[in-house]
Amino acid sequence: MIFTRPIHVSAQRLAIAAFALSMAAPVVAAGTLSLEQAEKRALERDNVARLLDSRRQQAQGELTTAGLWSNPTIELSQESTDLAETTSRERFYWLYQEFDVSGEQGLRREAAQARLEATGFAVGATRMDIRTRVRRLFFDKLYRQRQIEAVAARRERLAELVDRVRRQEQAGQAAQYDVARLERAADALGAREAALKAERERSLARLAALLGDPSDDLPSQRLAGELVPPPPAPLDSLLDSIDTLPRIQQLQAQARASALTAKAEGRAAVPDLTLGVGYKEQEEFGRSFDGNLISLGVSIPLFDRNQGKRASARAAARASEAEYRLALAELRGDIRGRWLQQRALLESAKAYRKSNAASTRKLLRAAESGYRGAEIGVLEVVDAYESALEAELRVLELQKQARDAHIDLQALTHGVPQP
Repeated sequence: MIFTRPIHVSAQRLAIAAFALSMAAPVVAAGTLSLEQAEKRALERDNVARLLDSRRQQAQGELTTAGLWSNPTIELSQESTDLAETTSRERFYWLYQEFDVSGEQGLRREAAQARLEATGFAVGATRMDIRTRVRRLFFDKLYRQRQIEAVAARRERLAELVDRVRRQEQAGQAAQYDVARLERAADALGAREAALKAERERSLARLAALLGDPSDDLPSQRLAGELVPPPPAPLDSLLDSIDTLPRIQQLQAQARASALTAKAEGRAAVPDLTLGVGYKEQEEFGRSFDGNLISLGVSIPLFDRNQGKRASARAAARASEAEYRLALAELRGDIRGRWLQQRALLESAKAYRKSNAASTRKLLRAAESGYRGAEIGVLEVVDAYESALEAELRVLELQKQARDAHIDLQALTHGVPQP
């Protein structure tokens, strides 16, 4: 095997160029899709808009129902009595109306208003859920895109080296084995790139379905954005703003609605008052008589005093309050944990990227020098290139993990502005 041959392209420069290319963010231009555009498209889909609007209308309908009086009742009756010399006929016209004297209806209306508010907060939380799903798929595709760029850059540079060594082999300055081994390494990178593209297409299909028509022009668009997330907002500000989060406000409103419902069920034991007004016509012995009528009715709570519904409503109110308190405590822990995780991952990605740039230069410089001086073989050179690529991919992996933590933190604190 002959090791003395010129290599005109510096491995060090190739590594630096590949690393820079894999880390560079795409420029927003025509044919690109930003995260904001993707979120807007997902939220503006017809079915999503219909779903959210239907939930609001349903809660509004319940509020309208709770505010209505019961319908009046009109009654018409006639009595005929055969007497010895004539027939007596009597007609009665009644109008009955129930009246709430306990304040139950007002409490049910307040409970319905609280449920309407809870629905509004739930709609906001649903919108955030949709945005979170878009963000996960968006950055998953962006991550695959960055991986493909890193592998493609390394494969192209390795192909250039293969061409040079092949020419040297033809000139008798390199071994045939060196050419074959480098070609094999290039083919392996090509297969790896193809596998990453398959993963990207899967993420792309899921993202396209979430944005609307899976057959749209999304495959022709590049994603514009930074894989590295911004640093999180100060932890104290996030924790202080927990009460403003839609999910917490939703649980608060639900607890308030349950408490009002329990109070209304307690008032339901007080019977409603039924007032009736009427008119009477009577014919007897050829003469007609008429007069006004009035009635007042009230049920006697002898057997059913609304015991069961009162007990169920009180239990539901206690459960809603407990659910709110538990969610509040759990959310504080989740926010703190995600905040610490994102900060640690960001620092790790930054430190690893910085050390990797220096170590990659040193590794490839040593491999190039050793191969040129016949101190190492082609296997060591291939290993050096593969190690440099793995280091680049590891940087991307850490950045993706930091981005995932940032998305989780956004999902937990979507009522608080993030940087």
